[in-house]
Amino acid sequence: MTMAGHDRSSLRKVRLYGVLIGLLGLMMLPFYAMFSSTLKPESEIFAAPATLVPSDPSIQAYLQVWTQTDVLLWVGNSFIISVGTVVLTLLLAIPAAYSCARNDFVGKRTFLLAVLVVQMFAPVVLIVGLFDVITQLGLFNTYLAVIVPAAAFTLPFNVWMLYGYFKTIPVALEESARIDGASQLQILTKIVLPLTKPALVASITYTFLYAWNRLLFVLTFLTDSGKYNIPRGVFSMVGALQTDWRMMLTVSVIGIIPLLILFAFFEEYIVAGMTAGAVKE
Repeated sequence: MTMAGHDRSSLRKVRLYGVLIGLLGLMMLPFYAMFSSTLKPESEIFAAPATLVPSDPSIQAYLQVWTQTDVLLWVGNSFIISVGTVVLTLLLAIPAAYSCARNDFVGKRTFLLAVLVVQMFAPVVLIVGLFDVITQLGLFNTYLAVIVPAAAFTLPFNVWMLYGYFKTIPVALEESARIDGASQLQILTKIVLPLTKPALVASITYTFLYAWNRLLFVLTFLTDSGKYNIPRGVFSMVGALQTDWRMMLTVSVIGIIPLLILFAFFEEYIVAGMTAGAVKE
């Protein structure tokens, strides 16, 4: 490559990174505005013109949230609901996806398309029917009242993603293990699943995020304030006559922290899992 060609390539990279950094800054601006507002007094939040940097930053809002709300309880409930949804979803998605990837049976394509159709329905459209089902099963005002519907709506994505990943694993590996006397369960748990770690992490992350941010199900199926999650806790701060926006923003920031930690640890696996099976050789 000539010097001129090298310079043009470097210039293109600089422009590309400049555009990407600009887009990243634009996407992060709302989060920065939310965080900076938690450090401002109430009067400065609604000041015009708006200020990006707090004039007198203070952590008073975080101290108030710690002492005046049940934020730790809300975070704990969010973990219970999210982890429960992840476990239930994977228990159903893994066998379904693996069976479709390894077996040809009558109605397989219809089954996969039917699973996909579920993804097309917004939860709010089905909320009345879901309420009847939850009450009939005696699950109302329990964690399962939120976990079961959340798992139902995350199942299609997980089945299709795991199905695509299972298809990339050579069947010869399983046949060799079967010749050595391994059972089908041993093949799945000791050979297939370890090889699908990126897809599993991506599934876990997607399902965890979906369940963590659920407000509609908690608002509809839970009346016990001791079972509120983060979104429901934030919603409870909306008053008929007055709303403490700084407190709401502070709780929202606290609710985002576990998700940032999750992405920081599993970002590599998430990207690998989302792109797996996208290219056919």
